[in-house]
Amino acid sequence: MAGTQKKIRKSSLFEPSGHGDLYALDNLYLSPLRENEVWNFSKVAEFSPFNLGFLSMRSILAYKTSPEPIVAGGFTPGFVKGLSKVGNWERLDRLKIEGFIPRVLGSEFPLRVDSGIHPLLESVLASYERELFEEWNPPSVTIEGIWDKKNLLIAGVALPENEKHTPSLLKELIRSLSGVSGKFYLRTEKHSYLCLKKDPDLIGPVFFQEKETIWDPFVFLILEKDFEPT
Repeated sequence: MAGTQKKIRKSSLFEPSGHGDLYALDNLYLSPLRENEVWNFSKVAEFSPFNLGFLSMRSILAYKTSPEPIVAGGFTPGFVKGLSKVGNWERLDRLKIEGFIPRVLGSEFPLRVDSGIHPLLESVLASYERELFEEWNPPSVTIEGIWDKKNLLIAGVALPENEKHTPSLLKELIRSLSGVSGKFYLRTEKHSYLCLKKDPDLIGPVFFQEKETIWDPFVFLILEKDFEPT
């Protein structure tokens, strides 16, 4: 397939330096795969769900090329504190988390990890025979909850072939932001779509970019919404 990694570059150490905007995170975390990757987060002072989401998606896409999990460690105290508030982070089984992450007991987690396909992504799966798709059991990730006083959804899935239903998903995302402020970032193996909706009563522009085809087909989504008025 066109997106299959042709070569694995040998340099293995990544050192993220901060949160960055979504385009910067995309350029870093969806860059070409390298051998025996180790991600050192010692320069990232505070935890960000976006870092975790992008890295989780990378680990899913990398699994086809290398069965070895991506290693992440060197976490600062601020990052460890944030990660400890993510329920079921251990389900990110294609990531090898190094270092001690305390378990928070007796309280609800603001964010939770699920290895299932989020229902919002079902529209992009409509072109596949359900029986075949279930037999294939595509790797996926969902991180969902409340963070920084916003409703947050991060979801991704690897696909068996080129995706043909992105317009349906875009319509659903725009509909989901009806009447509220927020943003979404939708990424496929070929394109990205960014919507920043500051006014609840306006649709807001959607910024489109073509991307170099590095990976096999996938869909990755970040959806952030202000709390809806009651």
